[in-house]
Amino acid sequence: MKFNFGQIILAEVQYTDTFEIKVRPVLVLFEEQGNVVVAGLTSNLKMKGILITKKEGLPKDSVIKLNYILQFLRE
Repeated sequence: MKFNFGQIILAEVQYTDTFEIKVRPVLVLFEEQGNVVVAGLTSNLKMKGILITKKEGLPKDSVIKLNYILQFLRE
């Protein structure tokens, strides 16, 4: 499956302060040769970031967390 810029997907995310891994929604920023770069999303509107609303297709108003950029290899 190819991911496209702007697509919201679910990804396994390991938290930096623990070894816990959770499945979280992320926004695809870039994909090339199996490397996928994403930004984390949260429905916690108190967090800083870019607001994205239900009008734009999400189940809840959310924030794109630009301080939470991740890279993973697509299998």
